[in-house]
Amino acid sequence: MRPVAPLAVLAVLVAGPLSAQSLSLSPAVVQLKGTLGQSSTQTLTLTNGTKVPMTFDLVAQDVVVRNGARVFVDAGAEADSMAATAVFAPPSVTVPGGGSKSVNVTVTARPPAAHRAVVALFRGRTRIANGRTGTIASLGALLTFTLSNDVSVTAAELGVQPPSATTLLAFTDALTNTGAEPAVVKGVAAILDASGRLVGRVAFESTRLLPRERSVMHAEYPGSLAAGRYRGLATFDFEGRALTKSAEFEVR
Repeated sequence: MRPVAPLAVLAVLVAGPLSAQSLSLSPAVVQLKGTLGQSSTQTLTLTNGTKVPMTFDLVAQDVVVRNGARVFVDAGAEADSMAATAVFAPPSVTVPGGGSKSVNVTVTARPPAAHRAVVALFRGRTRIANGRTGTIASLGALLTFTLSNDVSVTAAELGVQPPSATTLLAFTDALTNTGAEPAVVKGVAAILDASGRLVGRVAFESTRLLPRERSVMHAEYPGSLAAGRYRGLATFDFEGRALTKSAEFEVR
């Protein structure tokens, strides 16, 4: 399998008094494309920005979608668990304060691969003092698998909340991944006046949808609009495809 555009961002699954800059994992998201039965080896690097050496065990979990939401499941709990194929080298690391350590993880797209994501988890073993108690930090990298061209996303009707004295103009839409593959969705809402002239636009925050996963896209327009009738036109782009929803609204 070949990795596609990994993102190097922080993914703290369990956090305590540690600041967002204290621990980081790179990459935190890896998109993989290939076919059933193929294996991929990825290198994950954890950086410890604290002054305390920290020890982590490496484990994998399947990311399963149930009732439209993600659930993290221990490796082997699912009949076709891809997390159960994960091999870490080394299986545990101690990262010195101010230092970094890298780990290789090899995962196989085990058929029938009904689920398309695995979390490679650095599970912390070092307890950080916090008053009379302590906290343990764990970080995870999400590995998604695309094995076909069956990419499909559907959207509900576009919801519009007109602006008021205390709220901004807001657009919302519930999206569902109805295909077999993961999809990264980006969106933008255009605001047209009664004559069809573009008077404003605002971007939705992008989201990553696993198969059967649902998510509500939300965007708020910070500008002001004169009283009158308008139409909101939302376009959602995903994996080279697009869908559009529109709704009329009135500003008083």
